[in-house]
Amino acid sequence: MTSAEQLTLASDFPAATRDQWRTLVEGVLRRSGVEPAGSVEDALASTTYDGFAIRPLYTADDTAPDPGMPGLPPFVRGGRADGVVATGWDIRQRHAHPDPDVTRRAVLADLENGVTSLWLVAGARGVPVSALADVLDEVYLDLAPVTLDAGAEFAAAADALLGLHDDKGIQASEVRGNLGADPLGLRARTGTPADLDGAAALAVRVAAGYPKLRSIVVDALPYHEAGGSDGQELGAAMATALAYLRALTDAGLDVADAAKQLEFRLAATADQFGTIAKLRAARRLWARVVEVCGAPGIAAPQHAVSSSTMMTRRDPWVNMLRTTLACFGAGVGGADAVTVLPFDAAIGLPDAFARRIARNTHAILLEESKVAGVIDPAGGSWYVEAHTDSLARAGWAWFTELERAGGIAAALDSGLVDERIAATRSARDARLAEGTEAITGVTVFPNKDEKPLVRAAAPPEPEGGLPRVRYAEPFEAKLERS
Repeated sequence: MTSAEQLTLASDFPAATRDQWRTLVEGVLRRSGVEPAGSVEDALASTTYDGFAIRPLYTADDTAPDPGMPGLPPFVRGGRADGVVATGWDIRQRHAHPDPDVTRRAVLADLENGVTSLWLVAGARGVPVSALADVLDEVYLDLAPVTLDAGAEFAAAADALLGLHDDKGIQASEVRGNLGADPLGLRARTGTPADLDGAAALAVRVAAGYPKLRSIVVDALPYHEAGGSDGQELGAAMATALAYLRALTDAGLDVADAAKQLEFRLAATADQFGTIAKLRAARRLWARVVEVCGAPGIAAPQHAVSSSTMMTRRDPWVNMLRTTLACFGAGVGGADAVTVLPFDAAIGLPDAFARRIARNTHAILLEESKVAGVIDPAGGSWYVEAHTDSLARAGWAWFTELERAGGIAAALDSGLVDERIAATRSARDARLAEGTEAITGVTVFPNKDEKPLVRAAAPPEPEGGLPRVRYAEPFEAKLERS
């Protein structure tokens, strides 16, 4: 096609220039009482917690590495060539109520109303491992895969779940889901030594007999929930995944088979573009790791979870909006599975209404808004591509620093991880305190006359490792005192 044949958008209007844009923006700023000290780009730019700038304007001059094609390395545009256009992403609801009968009824209600897989917390923080068979008795496990989250009891929970598949007559070749072993994630949360040998033994067993099942979760939520930046979350995820690759290959698996045992769990926040860029950057980083390890072309599935750190106890109804943005960002960013935490999750155990709103958030985006109808809809955006590249570089820098420190376990033991995340957490607290960042309903527009929402207390979260924070918590305490 010659230049004369090309379609020229807005051809009836003169071409706009960056200088014209600057002049117009300067006029708006002056009318607002702001006199830019330098360029308007600098005046309107913001700096992320990873140290790179988000600029007010991106153009074709803002280059980024070629993201490739969907389904091909480096998988920036998605791990599958067809994306999730045909089916939508996997709607994965989390269940952690310790009463097996309550969980059983809640699980069935979810599956009857749009949920496609289960994230089941078992052991000390959820249903007893011995009750898994009762909880899942009426579930068609060949249609609704289960991802376990049993902490230190992962081996016993795995045996119980696999035994239940046998009892239901499901062939080993058709078992799907994830047995949820994550000893390094448990180490980050509790400070207890990681049982890598037990996780590796489970992975070898699964690789030998269950071709559609995974055994390991690379959970980056402990780093996000401690207040870490997106880059810190990505770097810790890559370091954790590489540690699992080493353990699994030492146990006898080749790199390709070991990589196929992993699934990444990442946080999705109300910063929709940050979430989109983080998921795209995570796939790029993992593609590079497995390439260097000798198994190019393997993409690990991503499970995105709406951030617990952004949730509030005051004015909790606003959490519905936050989780909608998180779900949108996760879907557009190419997550394979998405969990929306109920809006009352920061208060206690969610009720049936909150779980209904959580699952219907997916339904609105998938069925009414058709968010999954386009593969990588943000791809090609100069801003998104630049943000993806900047996050990938920040994540890689932290990942390589963790490796130089001896790996993720050594970096946790030495206090390096806690120290760096604490610095990010302090910077965020300062921005919230000075008002440059806001939490709607808490730091801005609080409802001082609101009546507190009451829920049954959730099982206590494990302690002893990295802290678990909510950004609103100190400000909520001030509101309650006033």
